[in-house]
Order: sequence, then C-alpha cells, then structure tokens
Amino acid sequence: KNEVLLKEENSILNFISFIENKRVIVDLGCGHGDFLIYNLEKDRESVFVGIEISRKRAYKTSERLAKRNFNNFAIINCSGELALKVCFPSESIDELHILFPDPWLKKDQWKNRILKPSFLVQVLRTLKKGGKIFFVTDIKEYAKDAFYIFNSFNELKNCYNKPIEINLYNEFPTLYYKKMSPLREINYICFEKR
Repeated sequence: KNEVLLKEENSILNFISFIENKRVIVDLGCGHGDFLIYNLEKDRESVFVGIEISRKRAYKTSERLAKRNFNNFAIINCSGELALKVCFPSESIDELHILFPDPWLKKDQWKNRILKPSFLVQVLRTLKKGGKIFFVTDIKEYAKDAFYIFNSFNELKNCYNKPIEINLYNEFPTLYYKKMSPLREINYICFEKR
C-alpha cells in the first residue's frame, strides 16, 4: 500500500526519498482516483501523488490503484496545505492539479476555500521552476477569483491565451466532470512558475 500517514515520521521520510529526482504530478483532492488511474495508465515514469482529506476516499483510491499493479504512486490522507508543507521539499512538484475543488459558494464560507494565501505560499515553494498549477471548476465566479489570485503572484505566469479557457476538452477523467459537463461550462486555468 502506498499510503503516507502523517502520524509516522518514517513514512514521510520514505515518501520524500520516493519522489526525489522524479517527475512528480500531484492531484490535490483526488477523490476516487479517476484522474490518477487515467494518467498512470499512460505514464509509468512519473510519480503520481493523490492528496485526499477524506480517509475513506484515500484508502479506496489507494486500493483501486494497487489493484491495477501501479507502483509509481502515493496517496496522502490529509489537507492539501498540510501535505504540501510537511511532505514536499522545495521545488519538488512538476504539476499540481486542483480539479473541481469545493467552491464554498456563500461569502461567509470563502474562508474554507483551498486558495488561501498560506496555501499559495506552499504551492510556490514546492513547484519546480517551469512547474505548472492547473485549476478546473464548473463555477464561473470561482474561476474568476482563482485567476485573479494566481495572477497576483509575480512568480506565476498564465499559460493560456485567455485568462480562463472554457470547455477545453471533450472529455476529462473525473467522475465530477462526467456529471457536470452536460449541465455547465467547465473553466480551465493554468499558471507556470517562472
């Protein structure tokens, strides 16, 4: 089982050596692991790391990946910010994917959103130069907010021709996408660390 539990310091050290000198792709809020499975099937060289706050989902995803005999993955069961802070050395991530995060739509809930300054400090620290952060949401207002936040960092530059690309793909490997894409436009944002 490739799980990293933050209670065991040893497992964190093992994880750090596992990702060392590798191309590292992180799926933050990996849910049931569809995005990981899709990409692991195409890429056996990179290391894929799923971060999931729900213990049940983290274990289920880990089992789903292990059943398929993938060995270039790890699942971390904790919050995204804590995972970045504790498990990832500086400049160790090539791609960070934040796919359909909870938008916390009411204004008084915005404090629960993942894109807080403290989280973005960890993103900037852990991304390699030339590393990319991908943000996907079906909530247009959230996409606008996310673009504004990423764009306010001089270390990041927009990768797309427009601030937000709409319906960039005909299909996308997440359960949520399959449910929502017939109902709403999907918004894609991508920034690269200079």
